[in-house]
Amino acid sequence: MKTTVVAMMIAALALAGCQDKPKTEAPTNQQTAGALPAGHPPVGGMPAADGKAAMPSDAAKGDPHAGLKPMAIPAGVPTKSGKVLEMLDGGQYIYMEVQHDDGKKVWVAALPMKVAKGDKVKYADAPALPNFPSKTLNRTFDALVLTSAVEVVK
Repeated sequence: MKTTVVAMMIAALALAGCQDKPKTEAPTNQQTAGALPAGHPPVGGMPAADGKAAMPSDAAKGDPHAGLKPMAIPAGVPTKSGKVLEMLDGGQYIYMEVQHDDGKKVWVAALPMKVAKGDKVKYADAPALPNFPSKTLNRTFDALVLTSAVEVVK
């Protein structure tokens, strides 16, 4: 009895899913600046600190990080800040151990930039990725925050 009921429910769901769906237009990225809320980054990618597109047009030809520059932190994005305790050069990324004012330490990975041990940095916060492996450094981080927006605080 239960098997028959389950089989009938599966068949009903399958038939319901096969019905014609209303046709919708595919979304486009051709929005005008006036259609975006104030402070919204331009469609097609976040601008770099110099205002140019962060993704170079020739990125598909080779290294997807080639020519990328650290971005300024966009307005309204949650941030965290702290002192750089250690910095590791991972080639495409730099890895910074940052100690927040409350004493909590976290590893942050960002695009290469000028930063030194002892500098105070502010970065766009994101959830930490657990057990993050870095092949370049031959190391696994217990938790790592990946961000493309870091600023050295003077």
